[in-house]
Amino acid sequence: MSGFEIAGMVLGALPLVISALEHYANGINTAKRFWRYKSEVRWLILQIKTEEGIFVNTIEQLLTGILRIEQMTEFIAGGKFWQEAGIELALKNRLRGAYEIYVDNVRGLESALQRMMKKLALDSDGKPQFTDPSLFKQEYKRLKFGISKSEYDEQLSALKNYNQALTRLTKQSLELEPSRAAKRSCPNFNALQSYARTLFETLRSGLRCNCGGHAVKLRLESRAQRIVQGEDLLEHTPFRVIFTYATDAGTLLTHSSFWNWTEADIRCIPMVADKPKQVHLAPCINDASPQPRAARRVKFSRVQAHQSNSSTTVTDAQQQVTVDSVPTPEQIQDLCKAVVALQQPQRDLCIGYLIDSVKRKHAIYPLESPSNCNQQQWTAYSLREVLTQRTNIGRRLTKHDKLRVAVDLASSVLQLYKTPWLDEQWSDNDVYFIHRPGVPLSVYEHPFVYRRLPSSPGSLSVSTSQQAAYRVIRNQTLFTLGILLIELLYGKPIEELQTPRDLDCQGTPGIAWCTAERLIKEELEFEAGPRYLDAVRRCIRCDFNRKESSLDDKDFQQAVFDGVVAPLERTLQQFISLD
Repeated sequence: MSGFEIAGMVLGALPLVISALEHYANGINTAKRFWRYKSEVRWLILQIKTEEGIFVNTIEQLLTGILRIEQMTEFIAGGKFWQEAGIELALKNRLRGAYEIYVDNVRGLESALQRMMKKLALDSDGKPQFTDPSLFKQEYKRLKFGISKSEYDEQLSALKNYNQALTRLTKQSLELEPSRAAKRSCPNFNALQSYARTLFETLRSGLRCNCGGHAVKLRLESRAQRIVQGEDLLEHTPFRVIFTYATDAGTLLTHSSFWNWTEADIRCIPMVADKPKQVHLAPCINDASPQPRAARRVKFSRVQAHQSNSSTTVTDAQQQVTVDSVPTPEQIQDLCKAVVALQQPQRDLCIGYLIDSVKRKHAIYPLESPSNCNQQQWTAYSLREVLTQRTNIGRRLTKHDKLRVAVDLASSVLQLYKTPWLDEQWSDNDVYFIHRPGVPLSVYEHPFVYRRLPSSPGSLSVSTSQQAAYRVIRNQTLFTLGILLIELLYGKPIEELQTPRDLDCQGTPGIAWCTAERLIKEELEFEAGPRYLDAVRRCIRCDFNRKESSLDDKDFQQAVFDGVVAPLERTLQQFISLD
């Protein structure tokens, strides 16, 4: 049983213990011989209620800024959020080195409550074994449950000690969080960039057809929580993609009238023979996307849990999945045929792997679509279409959507810089959202970038949005990010935010630059707060106090991470905690 799943058990056990003692107190009232225990049982009830209140308050403090208010109520009541991977990651990031200590104290609480429940002689459901209080005397002789406070001194002392430790750890972690956030090291973006290039080329070279109708959409997500280096990063970082292929190769590339869609995770698997490997899965706070066919559960401890009907094994606190080699995945010889085969009803956990130029294996794990979802009805809409309201989505971007997408875009710029996935001259026409009719998730959960998969390198598609380069724009990719952050905030394309004085732009990079500068000086702070303003300002002006301005430079990456990604994350966290 995992650490914070045990916290849910503690929250469930405390009311059971209190209810049992209250039941016994009613029984004592019917048995004159036991009246001397009235005050002792009332004292026990008060002490345990006090510890329950302290524990609930502590958990709420710990989760503030991680869960929204409406989620907090369900979480405290033992809802599904106890098992979410994103919660584990956020708690680890908040508690840092104290995480395991925190979990051990939660286990201590659970153990003390289990001993109390045993002394109360409760049944397997945690309830007294008799319901009629008038039977208290004979049931007491039969069950010999404890009603004296001296019998519970040890457990009460343990509850108080563990609770005090959790309260102190929570208070210290929250007080240290601002300074810790300022010291964060950014992920290994150079390794991510290299892998993104390799992944695109591996997918492209995997095609052995001349149909020309293949495309792939790569999901953009923040990987800022993952601090891993070198080759380990590749094994621990799945990339979510949607393969599309046209039934008519002459159709448009973005909308879905003649397209088949297949969603999958791609993971770099290790080159170790005859040994199952633990593969870390990607974290997704509040991610409601379809999941791979194999059942998975989040684990906070080192206790293993085995599925009875699968070779998949869920292990330790790093949310690892050991995939046995039954059946053994085979190399995919033709990606075109493999993707087409995925439209058939039966799918394996892993359909096979592609091999890149350095002999690494890239395994493809298809995701099962909900039964009520017709993939033929899926549609991709660009951010430009969303902003100009030329979609059939039926819902607008909320403030929460905007901030979450902003974080994904900012982190993805660092991940995909100078890769085939993201042109330097990118725009709101290059960012897509997937509308899945019948799927109960937000269409704005994660943005995607779209690329065709030509069968030869010479036919790679490039963005049609070409802009002149200006000296004042030191990094075009970051400048575009700044424009998109403004467009997201206002829910309008930059052209609709122009005023007549923005048109007087002679000697400047253009109208968009003048509009952005005016909004930075006059409006943005009041619309979105100082952190969002600073992130936009740094992107538009490339203001990072660095001579270097290339996003493949590690020092500049750290500066952009600190000055853009981290402030946007904190803005999102603050919004979640207040919402």
